[in-house]
Amino acid sequence: MMSRPQLKLTNTVLEGKAREMALEEAAESLARGSNTIMIDDEAWITVEMIATGALSPCTGFMNAEDYSSVLHTGRLADGTPWPTPLSFAVAGERNQNVLKGLKKGDVATLINRNKEPVARIITEEVFEYDREERAQCVFGTTDKRHPGVRSIYERMGERSLAGKVELISRPHWGAFEKYRLTPAQCIDYFYNKKGARTVVGFITGANPVHRGHEHIHRTALENHDMLLIQPLVQLAKPEYIRSEYRIQAYEALLNKYYQRDRVLMSPLRVTYIFAGPREAVLHAIVARNFGATHFAIGRDHAGVGNYYGDYECQTIFDRLYEGGSKELGIELLSFSEVFYCARCGTTATENTCPHGKQYRIAISGTAIRELMRYGYMPPKEIVRPEVAAIAMQGIQPKGLDENGNSIYPVGSIVKKLFPFYLVAKRLGGKLREKPLSWESLTLEDVERALMDVRENSDRILGDIAREMELVFDARRDMAAQWINEASEYSRERQLQLIKALEEKVASADPNADNRMFQSKAEAERELEMAKYVYECMNSKGLDHKKMTWNPLKYSEYR
Repeated sequence: MMSRPQLKLTNTVLEGKAREMALEEAAESLARGSNTIMIDDEAWITVEMIATGALSPCTGFMNAEDYSSVLHTGRLADGTPWPTPLSFAVAGERNQNVLKGLKKGDVATLINRNKEPVARIITEEVFEYDREERAQCVFGTTDKRHPGVRSIYERMGERSLAGKVELISRPHWGAFEKYRLTPAQCIDYFYNKKGARTVVGFITGANPVHRGHEHIHRTALENHDMLLIQPLVQLAKPEYIRSEYRIQAYEALLNKYYQRDRVLMSPLRVTYIFAGPREAVLHAIVARNFGATHFAIGRDHAGVGNYYGDYECQTIFDRLYEGGSKELGIELLSFSEVFYCARCGTTATENTCPHGKQYRIAISGTAIRELMRYGYMPPKEIVRPEVAAIAMQGIQPKGLDENGNSIYPVGSIVKKLFPFYLVAKRLGGKLREKPLSWESLTLEDVERALMDVRENSDRILGDIAREMELVFDARRDMAAQWINEASEYSRERQLQLIKALEEKVASADPNADNRMFQSKAEAERELEMAKYVYECMNSKGLDHKKMTWNPLKYSEYR
């Protein structure tokens, strides 16, 4: 088992006299109009992550040797595991001209949109890189429809600046300022204040927290001391749920359903880089730097459309590194796809549930988000109602456009949430002769599936339990009397029917043609069926007096 991480965190945040000197030098650069680069908030936050140790052991942006090594081996040039290039390749003709003029030892001052100096980079080198090579190595594709690939061409310049980063001023996190914690603060909290031995890290992105996440969290807490939840709170794509709502949805969940003192939420104000499996490795390193000894990872962590296979985000650790995740200084906790089984009455995986798809409500963060975009509350079996009520308000845009369309195909929602609907006539019901094609489904199918879940998910296990209770509750005053009375009355009426049919058989004409009068043979068949029905009605009952057959006194067992 991994123990408290023993690592040296990077700290290049300037304070005191060092900060004052940096501000003076920055003022001179601004006055001269030389070696200054304007950066956006995303770049500023990346600089903050480097300076505060979130991306340890990196102390700055990579040189050409480290860059190439990371692309092709997933390691820095010295052999340290690192999955994705850390580059400062700002776009814009002016910024690129500044980079072009820098030489080793020069200080590049980074300014925000208000032209205030916020950081600086001590130049090691400036180098050019191949966009196509970067795309193929990092994202596994050069397809510009991939958001990460598209970003290389749309948001990055052709030159990259390498050098140590020094942070002068930290960006304000707005609504998330009160949640901001540095790696050092988290480590101090876990190991000095809480006395933890193991901490499980969990990083989550754009979709609302759901019962699949809960399944992972609870499993982790059963076996480890603390849980570190790190939602990414920088907007990555406009259709995602707004970060403020996701954080408040997490608060609703943690404060109502978790042992709150065993969970720490520390958001990461960064965006997805859409690197799929390689991003999963990066997230494991970040979690380690924040104090995690273990990293929980699901089926499709940091997945992007259909570019990566199921569980590729888990297998990459062993593919890239001979020692797997342990070579990173953290232990991987891999989880299979989680779903809700109405027959089990709980969340489950293929490893624990034997029941077929007709009982399953699947859990897909994307499909949950799109179900809410269409205006439907997701089933309580896959999202807590208190969570959904908040998350649903954070979806933009909401509803349908003028053509009745939304971002996500309707059929995909059914396919990803309600697989039972495709193969069965109802939740837990008989299988269809031919499964439905999800491409042809409409909103009416979504509504039918959703209503089926709302009406019958609880009922399946409840019906089974009530059936057993009626048979096996020896204390009959526990039984639902109206059911007993109705059953007894039905049996009485069935006996009266049998009696009437016996009289009919006794008087029946054996030679009747079954047209004007019924033959004796047909009357006998009717009587046989009526007696069979009566036997079936009685087969569910037990003689509870016979069940308490042991005459010995309890004193004889002591």
